[in-house]
Amino acid sequence: MESNLTSGNGNSSSNGTFETWFGGPPADVSAQAGIQLAAFVLNLAVSLSLFAFAILAFFLLKSSAIGRRIYQPKTYLVQGRLRVDAVPADPIRWIRRIFSIRDDELKRKCGLDGYFFIRFLRAILLIFVPLMVVVVTVLLPINYNKGKGNNFHNTTDGSRSQWNVAGLDTLSWQNVDPARTSRYWAHLVCALLVISWSLYRMYREKVHFIGVRQHFLTSPEHRLKASAKTILVTNIPSEYRSKEALEALYDVFVDNDDRSRLVVWVNRDYKSLRNLVAKRRSLRHALEKEELRIMRLCNKKFCKNGKVSGGSQVDEKNVRDSDVFDDEHPVRQEQVQQRLTRIFEQDCSEETQLWRNYLKPSAASQLSLIRGKGDDWKPASFFKFWVPGESRKAPKVAWLRTEIARLTIQIDAFLTELDSDALFKKQNSAFIQFDRQMAAHMACSLVSHNKAGRMSPRFLEVAPHEVVWANMDVTSLGRFIRTCIALVLFVAILLLWAIPTTILGSLSQLASLSYSVHWLGWLRNWPSWILGLISGPLVSILLALLIQLVVPALARKLAVLVGSPTKTKREVITQNFYFTFLFIELVLLTAVSSSVVKIVPQIVDNPVSVPTLLATNIPSSANYFFNYLIVQSLSYSGSVLFQFLRILYITTIWPWFTQTPREEAWLQTTIPHQMWGNVYALFTNFAAIGFIFSVVSPLMLVFVSVTFSLFWVAYRHNYYFVQRNKIDTHGLLFNNALSQLFAGIYVMEIALIGLFLLVRDSDDNVACKAQATIMIVVLILTAAFHFVMEQHLRPLYEFLPVTIEDTAADAEQRLLSVIRDDGRVSRDEESGNDINDDDVDSETALGNTMDGASEDRAQTKNMSTTARNARKALLGLGKDTAARIKDFQVHLPAQPDISRRREVADQLSAAIAGYPDELTDLTPDERAAQLKAAFQDPVTRESAPVIWVPQDKAGISEDVLKQAAKYGRFLQYSNAGAFLADNNKVEVTQPAPDTRPDWLLDWVL
Repeated sequence: MESNLTSGNGNSSSNGTFETWFGGPPADVSAQAGIQLAAFVLNLAVSLSLFAFAILAFFLLKSSAIGRRIYQPKTYLVQGRLRVDAVPADPIRWIRRIFSIRDDELKRKCGLDGYFFIRFLRAILLIFVPLMVVVVTVLLPINYNKGKGNNFHNTTDGSRSQWNVAGLDTLSWQNVDPARTSRYWAHLVCALLVISWSLYRMYREKVHFIGVRQHFLTSPEHRLKASAKTILVTNIPSEYRSKEALEALYDVFVDNDDRSRLVVWVNRDYKSLRNLVAKRRSLRHALEKEELRIMRLCNKKFCKNGKVSGGSQVDEKNVRDSDVFDDEHPVRQEQVQQRLTRIFEQDCSEETQLWRNYLKPSAASQLSLIRGKGDDWKPASFFKFWVPGESRKAPKVAWLRTEIARLTIQIDAFLTELDSDALFKKQNSAFIQFDRQMAAHMACSLVSHNKAGRMSPRFLEVAPHEVVWANMDVTSLGRFIRTCIALVLFVAILLLWAIPTTILGSLSQLASLSYSVHWLGWLRNWPSWILGLISGPLVSILLALLIQLVVPALARKLAVLVGSPTKTKREVITQNFYFTFLFIELVLLTAVSSSVVKIVPQIVDNPVSVPTLLATNIPSSANYFFNYLIVQSLSYSGSVLFQFLRILYITTIWPWFTQTPREEAWLQTTIPHQMWGNVYALFTNFAAIGFIFSVVSPLMLVFVSVTFSLFWVAYRHNYYFVQRNKIDTHGLLFNNALSQLFAGIYVMEIALIGLFLLVRDSDDNVACKAQATIMIVVLILTAAFHFVMEQHLRPLYEFLPVTIEDTAADAEQRLLSVIRDDGRVSRDEESGNDINDDDVDSETALGNTMDGASEDRAQTKNMSTTARNARKALLGLGKDTAARIKDFQVHLPAQPDISRRREVADQLSAAIAGYPDELTDLTPDERAAQLKAAFQDPVTRESAPVIWVPQDKAGISEDVLKQAAKYGRFLQYSNAGAFLADNNKVEVTQPAPDTRPDWLLDWVL
């Protein structure tokens, strides 16, 4: 969206730009001013049109059926504690609702990062709006009244020359006449006001951040979370990579050195297990797609011709009893592969499937298989002649079923050996959970090892779902090398950025290039509107994609490369990389390039005027940023509300792809989330632009204020009604953004020092030495303030003070007493049913048994046992959840209409509400199991997948469930909560059947 501004470095007064666009230099100064003003007005008109279209479309669609999914999913697609009231249909009521949202509502519904981002926009407005009122009122008349304009003046050689200040430049620094240099005292006073007011507000916001963060972290609800009392320790020496050694080291932080109060997870490398799980998920997806493809073909025939008569029926006795996996009678592992082979052969030769009544046998996809070394069949390579061995054709469904069952058996075998050093090597990191939040903070703040770099860095407030498991084994040396490589790559990105911008700059001048480059002459035959479309909107879109999608993605990859152990840390590093890129490429280099293009021709003509030319032309780079902020404030803020790309994706792109029930459920239940590193860096860069030009070009304060005002409204709606946070840094990005604002202040101060020194009076003497000296002192004082403030506040950014521990502990005890008074008991006791180990996993089928009675403490801390107990607790929780969800399942009306779609959405909403979303929703036993297994690698709690197919009128899904029953627990099918409509569209009224019942609890652990 910026390319129409950046071509020619975005400065309409550039000689090079005019020669490119108009085929020659400007005729005179008035023509130059007119073009500059015309470009500004045109850009404003286009941006206003886009903004009006986006706002109008938003108001028309927000209360429609598709608008409910796009603009207000948090009114029905989230758990109860996060749900909000529907968006008011009336625009006046909507804007009134946006302004009436309270801070405590934002914290509850949007999380701390959502609240603090809105707070950041508000903080910038509190800085710039008062400055706009004062600085613009003072400096605009001083700059414009009796300024240079188009007046003539005497040069040092006695000749007469005309000033070259026109357009918006007449409102800026460079329009002050040399005969009135005393006016620059007003600029100095305004600069001091900008700096002092900004530093004061930044300090106040940091203090507010500390207070809100501490209040949130010490709230009783948060203190119940596993992340509140757990630290991540990295770079652990080999002698401490055991539960016993770490407990002995850290028991000093618990009462009476009681090690039973500690829970330790030493991380292991489960890469082999993770690969098997990933492969099984891939095969599950392929099987669901193939089953759905056949069902859709049958459904089409059924709806067209009705039920086919005379077809064969499923003969359930066709499968021998000895070949069916009996869940009640375990079998030895060596028998499993033999039975799978026999079942596979039966599936290949089966002719009683119901779908054969509607379709020819050739309708089923076939795979070319080759017998492998283990006597099992594998898909043939594309180059079949390279693969020796026996080959055959087999139904794709049969092979996928058998392979998923085979992988399930292998995975279940691994789940009993999670503590095996031979299979899973210990890594150099561990999670340590204490009995109190303050103990975790003390353990993290104190030095753990007597050797430098050992057992550090340590991390607090690590949520289990934010762990980057791939970086759990990075050493200090490895992290240093990775950081160096990431920095080198980042510098390379900065240097190579010239390549895409040069290409896009050439595309923006395609019409001119068709005449100046002979091999592009064929473009002259193209219609002018096509060339205009490529040079304008297309280049704008490509540049926007580069800046707002590609660059942040690269920055995030660099953050992972550095070795970030958590997604929170990854977002902070991404913010640093992305802001640095934007500030260097889009602010500093753009400003310098704009000025150099203007200065070079004039230096060649008159080298003596270099000081005057620099002082006059450097501030005029603000013209580019006027246009840049117009586009951002109007076009981009409108698109934030309208969400054109999401509408295009959901209504147009997604329906073209095959939608299994699982894919449809994912599409309908996934709520947009914010990648915080992107958005903070982008708006911090906007604010930095405002600081740099606040005195040089006061009109910039107006544009920055308008920009942040519009985004404040747009993002309050999005965060409150639309988006949900996947990652919550608890405000760390807000604090980081406030610190990054100093970059804009420092550049402003350095620029003003240079500009004051370059000011000459009518006698060509330095006229602002005093102002420059004062600015040098101010620069030193700003750096001192920055250093002292950070040193003063830094300990409070992360760690909690001891003074608030007693109050927080009392509040936590009161909450626990309320929970105990609810009288809830274990769900096992309520139902009177014991949960059988066979229901948890298929370990008994492999001949492995585990005695769960009277386990001692060492056994309960064992990774395998803890994972097993977690799966057992999940099964109990899952049965209770499934019972609640089942109450909402009803058959839908046959005709697809608006009321039907709304009913489907309401049933899906009710199903989601049936899942527990707070630790307080669990019984004490379930809560204990969740906390004990919280920081295990999620792959250790992986349950067997369920193949999800939709119910259909032809009855194919019921037949498929019967056919797959012979696989027992190794391959399970379900058609609950999924329906295949007459138009072959899949509708879902619940999440997938194999969704973990605690999937919403991941957000609160």
